[in-house]
Amino acid sequence: MKKLLSLILSGILGVWLLTGCGKPPADSPAKAAADAPAVSNAPANAPVSAAAEPVTEGPPPGEKICFACAGKGTIKCLAPGCVDGMVDCPGACLKLDRGNWIHLDVPGHPPTDIWQKFYQADGSYMAYNQNHVGHVIQMQNGKAVDTGPCPLCGGTGKVPCSVCKGTGQETCLICGGKKFIPAAWTPTDNPWLNRQPDLIRFTDGHVMFGKMVSTVGSDVTIKGRDGKWLHVDAANLVLKTAEASTNAM
Repeated sequence: MKKLLSLILSGILGVWLLTGCGKPPADSPAKAAADAPAVSNAPANAPVSAAAEPVTEGPPPGEKICFACAGKGTIKCLAPGCVDGMVDCPGACLKLDRGNWIHLDVPGHPPTDIWQKFYQADGSYMAYNQNHVGHVIQMQNGKAVDTGPCPLCGGTGKVPCSVCKGTGQETCLICGGKKFIPAAWTPTDNPWLNRQPDLIRFTDGHVMFGKMVSTVGSDVTIKGRDGKWLHVDAANLVLKTAEASTNAM
């Protein structure tokens, strides 16, 4: 009996050793699959994708980038008084560049304050300082009353420019917003410039906007579009046909 029991136990031990505790044999397909490295579906030499570069469209044949706007299609707003898209409020609010501002000795206020007087029905006056800029002063029952911030500008003294709608930019005058112009156009010879009624050309090639006010001998007095005055010799000007005929008489 003892011999039979010993044979049974030996058989069980041999089977257990052959199974290797549930691990696949070293040369089995399961073992090969388990040891194989992970493989990506992408090709080994696939290039890395880069962000797409923006493509800048060049001018069509026979054209070039507009010299006035550098190909942007817009330029800085040229409307009178426009600064960063804002102009002075057209309302009746107090403005530092309007009216007569003076220094007054007012108790409780520093001497640096500036004031504007508003005369009332009884001959007296009410004065308001710079802290009331942007407010509307109205006469009510003979008294100068601060009615509060201007309804047009909200007390800022500025409103959006009607030309550029507050953007500070307007459509380029030369290319009309197209960004490109014919290659033959130059800063001193292009359709927009040539249409200007106050264009004055000089023999050296430069131009300006203004009006020839008077001529005494060869001296020509010009008032520029910017309000500045200039005296030049008539020999330095390229006169239009009508002007040349007038001077010849």
